[in-house]
Amino acid sequence: MSSPPTHQPASDHLDDQFDIAEAKLEPAVAAPPKQRRRPALIGLGVALVALGGLGAAWLATSMSDTVEVLAVREDVARGELITADDLTTASINADPALDPVRATRQDEVVGHYASFDLPAGSLITENSFSGTVQPAEGEAMVGVAVTSAQLPSEPLRPGDTVRIVDTPNPQDDPPGSTPESIEATVVSSHTEEETGQRIVDVILPEVRAPDLAARVATGRIVVILMSRAGGE
Repeated sequence: MSSPPTHQPASDHLDDQFDIAEAKLEPAVAAPPKQRRRPALIGLGVALVALGGLGAAWLATSMSDTVEVLAVREDVARGELITADDLTTASINADPALDPVRATRQDEVVGHYASFDLPAGSLITENSFSGTVQPAEGEAMVGVAVTSAQLPSEPLRPGDTVRIVDTPNPQDDPPGSTPESIEATVVSSHTEEETGQRIVDVILPEVRAPDLAARVATGRIVVILMSRAGGE
């Protein structure tokens, strides 16, 4: 004989329905987003690291190529005695085109005479100083005023040997023989702002100074730069 069916209480049915509803309403947990790699940013980072390394290498190389040289602290006029107070030091990049005196040689400069005007901020070179006052005994200094057409394109430097050569009048024929010339040594040169002429101060034997001065006054001269091979 079969047993009569049992009836589940109504409250139990309601609880089951609520559990099912809550299970359906419970939000699903979203999966964490995948991190995407960005090749452009990675490449930029690599480039920045490389540039940083190159910059550090350049800075190290630049610092290793600098040298301490002597520079002028206060203006020193030509012929004045150079003192330690007139000098300072400067750091510059090593350059074969420059000929500055190293800072370690300051004792060789102090107590000597300025070969030409030394403005503040300029570098001391081998030709900036001399053990004797210029012009020395038996010598004379003459200022040669010329235009750029009467000079070589190569800038004249103190200590250069030059020849001041006579030239004919513009209407005259070229000379049939070697023209007269006077040899001298360059002390300094500068440009006159008012006239635009180049003034080249030269030293030569005292007995030849009047002759050179007279030739310069005519304006019919040309300055020739002689070989520097003997002094290099």
